Amino acid sequence: MHPKYFLVWWVIVLLLLLGFVASLNYLVDPYGLFGTARISSFNKNKPTASTRVRLVKPYEVVRVKPSTIIVGNSRPEMGLNPNHLCWSVGQQPVYSLTIPGASMYMQMRYTQHALAATSPKLILLGLDFIDFLVDSENNRDPYEWPFKPKEFESRLLVTATGNKNDQYYRQFFEDHFLSSFSFNALTDSVKTLAFQRSPNASTRTELGFNPANDYRDIVRSEGQEVLFRQKNKQVIATFISRNWSIYHAEYSWSHDFEVLKRFIEMSKKNHAKLILFINPYHAHYLESIRQAGLWSLFERWKRVVVQLASHQENISLWDFSGFDDYSTEIEPAVGDLTNTMDWFWEPAHYRAELGDLMIASMLKDSCGAAIGEQFGVLISAENIDQHLLQLRTNSQRYVADNPLVVKHINELITLAKQ
Repeated sequence: MHPKYFLVWWVIVLLLLLGFVASLNYLVDPYGLFGTARISSFNKNKPTASTRVRLVKPYEVVRVKPSTIIVGNSRPEMGLNPNHLCWSVGQQPVYSLTIPGASMYMQMRYTQHALAATSPKLILLGLDFIDFLVDSENNRDPYEWPFKPKEFESRLLVTATGNKNDQYYRQFFEDHFLSSFSFNALTDSVKTLAFQRSPNASTRTELGFNPANDYRDIVRSEGQEVLFRQKNKQVIATFISRNWSIYHAEYSWSHDFEVLKRFIEMSKKNHAKLILFINPYHAHYLESIRQAGLWSLFERWKRVVVQLASHQENISLWDFSGFDDYSTEIEPAVGDLTNTMDWFWEPAHYRAELGDLMIASMLKDSCGAAIGEQFGVLISAENIDQHLLQLRTNSQRYVADNPLVVKHINELITLAKQ
């Protein structure tokens, strides 16, 4: 064959291969980036989407244009269902703009991006005590703003100061190009096709929700006690790793409180109702806080959050963290592969069933009779003292009634300190 014709055929074959790869990646849409229709037994489940959450969600929220957004880390991502029956017609669609492992700053910046693209009427922001902990020796200026630009911010429509982000469309093209033509995307498309028949394949829904299929698979194969044991060790290691404070040294403030303050101001400026909620924790988690010597800091943190939220128009604050019938649920025994808990996956992550009760409480005006017995406490400057006193009383009662749990947590702390 003449070299010229060989080159022509080579180019044609290459273009056909690239076209096939791009078409397959688009149709399968392994990360949910393109918004291709999801078809059962073909591409409905997205087993590799968990590795691309920070890439996909900025583009997905623009596509969905939600009336309500849920913001937070992995806890509300797998705990608050955007398809809950309590969402009113005016509050839909609901999108879960939740990012596992996200700092308060990242959560705020993703929300700022969403507000630049759409006009949600309602924002739910999940708050975590651990996200506000800072090393007591950290003496950085907590009022510094804006922060040094982070890599993830190139995917956001606006900068931290609210100006147009000039990098956005370049990053948009790069992300979509690589998700169309890269070998990694092709590999993930093949994995997506292969895992469609797996009932517990990891996935994210088109509304950003994580149905926690990863946990279901572990519980089914190893038992839920394994999840509890691993998370208890991880949480305790964090709690005792440093001399924690909620303020930077020499200040009565922190970066994360500054971010929360600006989050509140941003919501007001955009005329969105803001519901702040403190995530629920299992009693093991709460007991770990107490035995690590952080309970007074836990209470202090709540008081500062109350100060920021109280007497603000269109803002409410719910506390779901306490010793109650849900958080004191007993985990299955070692090796039990049959029984599962109703309300928690492990000490730090609650199930969507508990999240359903949270949504019903927070949306009681639109939920009506579906709410039943209210879960959680609506807290404010007027009732915070009584609320914290009740939590201490409930903690003391739990300690007295559960000596084996107390001993177990104490042993884990002793081992972690060695």
